[in-house]
Amino acid sequence: MPRHCATNEFSLREDTALFLFSLYLQTKTFIQGTMRIEIFTRRSQLPELMEGSATHSVHMFGVLEKSNGCKPYMLVAYDEDGKEIGHLLITKRRDIRLFPPVLSYWYSILGEGIYREGCNNREEIFSMFMEKVFDMFDFRHAFIEVQNIEDSRFAYGTFNRHNFIPVRDLRMYISLHSKSPTERLTRSYRAHIRKAESNGVTYKRATTAGEISAGLQLLKNYYMSKTRRTLPGKKALQAMLYNDDGTLSDKASLFIVQYRGKTIGSSICLYDRERANLAYSCGLRKRYPMQYPGIMAIWAALTDAHRNGYPHFEFLEVRNISRLHANFVNTLLNYGGKQVGTLRWYHFKWNWINKILRAIYV
Repeated sequence: MPRHCATNEFSLREDTALFLFSLYLQTKTFIQGTMRIEIFTRRSQLPELMEGSATHSVHMFGVLEKSNGCKPYMLVAYDEDGKEIGHLLITKRRDIRLFPPVLSYWYSILGEGIYREGCNNREEIFSMFMEKVFDMFDFRHAFIEVQNIEDSRFAYGTFNRHNFIPVRDLRMYISLHSKSPTERLTRSYRAHIRKAESNGVTYKRATTAGEISAGLQLLKNYYMSKTRRTLPGKKALQAMLYNDDGTLSDKASLFIVQYRGKTIGSSICLYDRERANLAYSCGLRKRYPMQYPGIMAIWAALTDAHRNGYPHFEFLEVRNISRLHANFVNTLLNYGGKQVGTLRWYHFKWNWINKILRAIYV
């Protein structure tokens, strides 16, 4: 090939590359020019936001604000008219353990966020949210964790582009719209509940200060010995169950199980538009084995969700449970739960770790 032909060919390729790169910059500028993202760090500064998932609500922001070792960030996307398109709640977490000695910081994202109805560019907005997260990422924080994604395909390209590591996770839920909770119970659990009720066990939603205090104390004593599952502090739990004016919140409820006037079981349930989420549960099953307090604590939240018309009931405690706690998962299957596979995503501040782990898991 003549020399001048090769030069012309190279020039043509260079011009094409420059044209495509300028087109990319124009598209990126157009997207960011018609949309802006603001970050809020205090509940008093939050504007009125759309309702949706409980994990991205203003109520949950207030709970995390009062939790020790947590700092919430609310990322809100606006269009060119100043109207909200969506928002995402991100939590900066700190973990201090004496044995083994650990001091770690990380960012936690629970779910893809809340978006305007009919929004068809959710993944683009989520990608912009993630860029803001990386802007906040500093040298002290070990990793970014993203979990509770409903669809495993959501933002898959964004996670791959930033070298996130996918780890298999588990979700478990019950559909309440087709069958009643009693119909989904296994024969053994139906017998356990019937026997507990015949022995004088009662369960209800806690409404008084004394009932709530007794239920929270029981939960605190139970989770104190758990290494893989933690309970928020008292102030955070109070903020979860109460509104700012002191009335009971409709975003969360505490249920208690009583036997001869003593509280022997307790559970906390969070509510979305179409889903009730069991966050915490416990029971004095060793002290009262024939009253089945642990089973009844979950049963109280499940039957209340069905009574109030929630079509789905999800067990949040299933997430992040290792194989050592597989018997807990098997226990929940007795309520008629369905297991669904999902992914958790991690990104470490050391890129060489991300590359090694991606070579293993991807």
